Amino acid sequence: MKRGRNWITVILAVTMICSASQLTAAETLGQILRDAKWEGILGTWVDPETKDVTRFAWKFKDKVIEVRAQDGSKETVSLVGVNARTGEIFNMGASSDGTSFLGDWKFQGEDAELGILYTSGDGQDGALSVKYHRVDADTMTVQVFLAGVTDPVVSSTVKRQKTKK
Repeated sequence: MKRGRNWITVILAVTMICSASQLTAAETLGQILRDAKWEGILGTWVDPETKDVTRFAWKFKDKVIEVRAQDGSKETVSLVGVNARTGEIFNMGASSDGTSFLGDWKFQGEDAELGILYTSGDGQDGALSVKYHRVDADTMTVQVFLAGVTDPVVSSTVKRQKTKK
């Protein structure tokens, strides 16, 4: 009986190795952004009215984007990546006020949407949606919607900050 178990173990190991070698590599975040024509989101974006700043930059080239935002006195940092098993684009992060959040991105044409589930620093749970619309290469509109509310709670136009040469 012991000998039979060893063969089963060997067969299972060979099957797992063969199956793993037949898996295709997941599409990278960089490739997804290029295919969706949203690689232009990378860079620093400024709201001309409030002076709030959001920066999208590669943390790991083509794999993970780090997003840093300064909204008044609140700072937020998050990471955007791709779940290699599902292909979903995830977003996870936290803010200086203790809020933490998880979300997912969807890109379609001139629009991108970030759906977020969050827990505020005082323990309140909620959901919101951030909708980005590309106006041109250097301008986006950003609208924030609370779950179940049809009008945005925040609506702004952000401009790409020009790099200094």
